[in-house]
Amino acid sequence: MGRPALSNELHDLRGTKPQSKIATESHVRAGRPKFPLDIRHDPELRATFKKICKLLLERRALSTGDVELIRLYCFAFDRHKRQVELLRNEGELVEVEVLDSNGQAHMRKKENPRLKIVVGAEKEMAAILSQLGMSPTAKDRARPTSGTPVEKEIPGSLGDLMPELFDGKVRSIRPEGQTNGDE
Repeated sequence: MGRPALSNELHDLRGTKPQSKIATESHVRAGRPKFPLDIRHDPELRATFKKICKLLLERRALSTGDVELIRLYCFAFDRHKRQVELLRNEGELVEVEVLDSNGQAHMRKKENPRLKIVVGAEKEMAAILSQLGMSPTAKDRARPTSGTPVEKEIPGSLGDLMPELFDGKVRSIRPEGQTNGDE
């Protein structure tokens, strides 16, 4: 039989974290990544970057470390968009001229090479979205980022027992100019 769980007050006194809190929130602090230099001047890439950041922010899953994954997603999305447009114009099958063993030219239908680029970009985009916690299966596994740390008063501390002394601010208890002799 295991030990009974500690109360939140005991965790605060000991400086530990309850297991339930660890399981529900990530240790990564929330934050908004800066625009990468190669995206700043392209309005379409910038819009995609903002859209992904906004979605992640709504899910409380955005951190400053996500910048490179979001950047890669922007480029894959842009490549996919351009190639799909060309693929629609050309069709999925294209006629190419091939030579037979006698050197005679014949027209033959072949899969459009752009299709491989489109499929590759789609796979790359799906993998990145999954890593960011934006796929149907990954959204429940992704833990929300922790907010900015809030300094709480430790129960039983001087700040907790006599808050009027501090008025919410930490002050030195030594007179100015006096040191403890270690310096």
